[in-house]
Amino acid sequence: MGMMGWMVSVPALADTIDPFISAGVTHDDNLFRLSDDQLRQTANGADTYRNVVGGLRFERPVGRQLFSGVADLSSMKFERNTQLDYVGKDLSGEWRWFLASHFDGHIGASYAQVLAPFADFHSDQRNLRVTRTRYADGSWRFHPAWRWVTSYKQMHYTYDLPARRFDNRTEDTLTSGIDYLAASGSTLGFQLRQLKGGYPYVQSFAPTFPASGYVQDEFKVNVAWLATGSTQVLFLGGWVRRKQGDSPDRVDSGTNARLIANWTPTGRVKLVGQAWREYSAIDGSLIDSALTSGISTVATWDWSAKIQARADLKRETRTFNPYSGGSTLLASALFRDTTNTGSVGLAYKPLRNLTVNVSAFHEQRSGSVAAGTNSYRANGGAMSVTQQF
Repeated sequence: MGMMGWMVSVPALADTIDPFISAGVTHDDNLFRLSDDQLRQTANGADTYRNVVGGLRFERPVGRQLFSGVADLSSMKFERNTQLDYVGKDLSGEWRWFLASHFDGHIGASYAQVLAPFADFHSDQRNLRVTRTRYADGSWRFHPAWRWVTSYKQMHYTYDLPARRFDNRTEDTLTSGIDYLAASGSTLGFQLRQLKGGYPYVQSFAPTFPASGYVQDEFKVNVAWLATGSTQVLFLGGWVRRKQGDSPDRVDSGTNARLIANWTPTGRVKLVGQAWREYSAIDGSLIDSALTSGISTVATWDWSAKIQARADLKRETRTFNPYSGGSTLLASALFRDTTNTGSVGLAYKPLRNLTVNVSAFHEQRSGSVAAGTNSYRANGGAMSVTQQF
């Protein structure tokens, strides 16, 4: 509650306050991400929902320090599945701090309340997910070419649907490393990172579910390469060891990495490509973790000063690490799913502070029955209007 009061009081003193309001409508022909057979058996698989969002962004410098934040509320209304109607919240605040000439960092917190996705849980009941985040990081430039960095981050996830409370978890991440700063602006660093996740509840139908959580240790190389004026390459990768639950059989280790390339061939066109192979937690009934690998690309084109086009393609494969009776189940293609998504959109600014967005999307998954993720197809489109004041 202290954080909320701080966020409300700061904007009154802010040098920059940007209120905004947005209204939009979205149609989804498979809202609950059901299989083709399941979709034919329900009349409410497709739905149209409308949302209204209002809020503000603020920024206030105090000497060398900088305070900023966002606060908005959204109202979501569904035409058919009215039981899903909800009010969303998004609150965040950050202090960008500086001390002397060699120390700087961030301290912040956020609160977000949204409807949990249906991709891995297909119930038509409303399941709101609240994510609370707090973080702090700092760097010390102890030499013109060297910098020491450290950070702490805690994320707390809670679900309001009683049947899904076993997905509640807390993740604590501690990172420390050192960077070499080249005269060209590129950096090369090494970092140690530990991620701890804990589950406070046990599934009633699966008491062997690893409520004790997981521990993940990482040693990675961190590279930011300014290849040319139009090309930047980011890489974070190395060795990872993940221990899931209390069973010695549920220990995975190997190479994890993420590569990001930004290319701006002209002043109007920008391409961002990514490739990754990473362990992650999964909010599922039969599975709790996965090794995800994938590729994605995002292209934006400033057609004119008022119109921007965007295209987004992504393919991701998840190899699951299921748990049953204290032992790992057979690792095979039965415990793997692949999701392909794509979207296109246009943003039009008829006025300086008015933006109209239209978009269309397609999503398709080849699921894993053994892991409890089904195959589905979904298509949809959206339109929204945002006014800044």
